[in-house]
Amino acid sequence: MLFLFGTVTAAFSQSFEILLIGRVFQGIGAVLSVLAITIIGDYFDETRGTILGAFGVIIALVYSLGPAISGFLVNYSWHWVFIINIPLAAAVVLLGYFLLPSGKVTEKYAGFDWKGMTFLSIAIASIAYFIFNLSGQFQSSVQYLVFTVFILALIGFWWVERKVMEPILPIDLLKKRDTLIASLVTLIGYFAMGGTYYLSTFAAVAFNLNYSMAAYMILPMTIASLITTPIVGKLLDKTGAKPIMVIGGIITAVGMLFLSYASNPYTFGFSLIFIGVGNASIVGNALYYIFLDETEKSKRASGQALLNILLNTGSLLGGSILASALDFSVSGAASFHSVYLYLAAVYVFLTILSLGLKYKIIGGDNQGEKPANL
Repeated sequence: MLFLFGTVTAAFSQSFEILLIGRVFQGIGAVLSVLAITIIGDYFDETRGTILGAFGVIIALVYSLGPAISGFLVNYSWHWVFIINIPLAAAVVLLGYFLLPSGKVTEKYAGFDWKGMTFLSIAIASIAYFIFNLSGQFQSSVQYLVFTVFILALIGFWWVERKVMEPILPIDLLKKRDTLIASLVTLIGYFAMGGTYYLSTFAAVAFNLNYSMAAYMILPMTIASLITTPIVGKLLDKTGAKPIMVIGGIITAVGMLFLSYASNPYTFGFSLIFIGVGNASIVGNALYYIFLDETEKSKRASGQALLNILLNTGSLLGGSILASALDFSVSGAASFHSVYLYLAAVYVFLTILSLGLKYKIIGGDNQGEKPANL
């Protein structure tokens, strides 16, 4: 309902301030994505990976079709970009109300962690503000101040969460090997995925293409990701996350290496196939699978929240830092080649990290240590 309210507010806003208010409510309502993964974890066990694969295909289609539809609608009015979502958001409210099962409280609720939420909000707001001003337009003294606020808020958050009975985020998950590795892969992996934001710009700069043609150049990656996602989901139920993430890391590193030497559109498109397949494996549903598998049912939603915070932080850092390293002028292709070469090294590191994950015992219910005879 909050997302619906935010969508209506943004759709009919007549000022930038009201538009921002609408976007705030949309952002709060976006918790739907966390709950969707939690529901999959609660109601599917042996086929959890397969269901995550189907869910991933839907998400990939949305990310592929959304910009294209928005680009068409904005020719009439930017309001239509939000108006088209009103009936969809209303349908989600009605379907959720009538079809979702009622939740049951399994443990006594100790109260909401307002202190932890306050520190976490300050930390997220300050680091986001810091990241968005990395371009050098910010005064250095203000940058240092904002970053200091972030560090202090993070320390305060950690201190509060160690003592509170019902923490806002289950930071004790980081004591487990698999969830710690998955958290690092999420943060660093989505930082590296920031490089995919600029692929169409790379194509436009390197091959002298107009924006429309350059946008079509990333289709090989999108198609490869769509095909790979359900396959990865099925394999997760059979092999667990470790082999998929290790192989995915190697494939993505190879793709980034090819991309760093791409000198024509054909090599460019070929490298994106590797990147689409690899990213769908190492930073795709395998991460959600690990968190669902390693988290108690009562903490699954907050576990997914932790994963999403890491994901979005990595994306923010990657998008901003990589943008500052790229040259978007006509003669800036060399900077793209260098950045993607460095990203190939990052994926090699992620592959090594993934080697630390536990094996899944075939025929067992959960992931466990590698059997002695292996």
